[in-house]
Amino acid sequence: MLRILTLCHGNICRSPLAEVLIEAAISADPLLAGRVVVSSAGTSDEHAGEGMHANSAAILRAQGLRSTHRARLFTPALAATLDLVVAADQANLRDARAILRMGEKRPEIRLLRDFDPTAVGRDLDDPWGYPLAEYERVAEEIAAAIPGLLAELRDRI
Repeated sequence: MLRILTLCHGNICRSPLAEVLIEAAISADPLLAGRVVVSSAGTSDEHAGEGMHANSAAILRAQGLRSTHRARLFTPALAATLDLVVAADQANLRDARAILRMGEKRPEIRLLRDFDPTAVGRDLDDPWGYPLAEYERVAEEIAAAIPGLLAELRDRI
């Protein structure tokens, strides 16, 4: 079983949105379904235990996807269970690398938008505090990266 984790700052907007969108794409892929587990976490514990942001949840519900979630912190112990960490932005990447230095097992860590060959910029901007349209833009950027991520996962299986 391949285990991947999507990572952002608070684990309430981008990473749970990415988690569910990637999870749905994996479920629809006959080569990956049942062979890849997706989860999410944040580099900060300020939202630990909270549900997904209402705008992220609304986007997922509109697509008939799961919107339940509880934010959690990315820790060395969690990292030890993973094969790949997909970070939302370069600040999350730096924070994750600092957290990973504390653990024994270090999964590979990459930026989500690096899986999209057409991406302009490498960061998936944080929509927190912005209107629904920003969350929709983030969802589109996540969706654009999914084919490249799935190709990478197929190579690892």
